[in-house]
Amino acid sequence: MVQKNIVVESGVKVYKDKTFKKVVAELPRGAIFKYTSGGYCEFKNFKGYTNRANWTCPTVSGSYVVALVKVSQKLSEKVGGKGIFQVSKSEIVRIDPHSLKNGYVNCAAFNDVWEWGFKIKLADVKRCETLAYNSIAKL
Repeated sequence: MVQKNIVVESGVKVYKDKTFKKVVAELPRGAIFKYTSGGYCEFKNFKGYTNRANWTCPTVSGSYVVALVKVSQKLSEKVGGKGIFQVSKSEIVRIDPHSLKNGYVNCAAFNDVWEWGFKIKLADVKRCETLAYNSIAKL
């Protein structure tokens, strides 16, 4: 099954085959690319395999969609709470637009793994799930 993914961290290399020896490209952070199970990916004119699938994520997964943070800030676990997790401008996060309450939505931020349970103002993010394949998410 083909899905639309986004590169969350820089350094995602694309290899010619599953031996992961010959690099054909490196996907830039924010790249929207085609991904199929087994690590096969396509971006622009590059086709190959990646062993860094944990540094990518689907643009849509369940109720969560990818977004870019518009303003550097500390995320809190509750609305009006003290911020405990720093995110920077242009950082990729996952939000649940259906959880909107008092202007805030549920949010997850990437820190080697996805850290769940944060809140962020909907006005402070730019949704990116509708971007086309072969594009780069940026503010």
